[in-house]
Amino acid sequence: MPNRYLRYGDQRYIINKEAEARLNRTLDAVYADGTRGHEWLNLYHDSAAPCRLLIAPGVPITIETEPCVGE
Repeated sequence: MPNRYLRYGDQRYIINKEAEARLNRTLDAVYADGTRGHEWLNLYHDSAAPCRLLIAPGVPITIETEPCVGE
């Protein structure tokens, strides 16, 4: 299975399906009606190492997939 990453600005974070689903819900909340300016996303929800990202209009965010060897 290929590794998936969240690129946030010039940083790259490993992302799993559960975190990607939470990211999508957060993006929906920020962009849905235009009244919410931003939301905080805790990327590693149940981890001792917190990673909170500000999700707001104008902040560059992409999901990248790293191809597996042999593909």
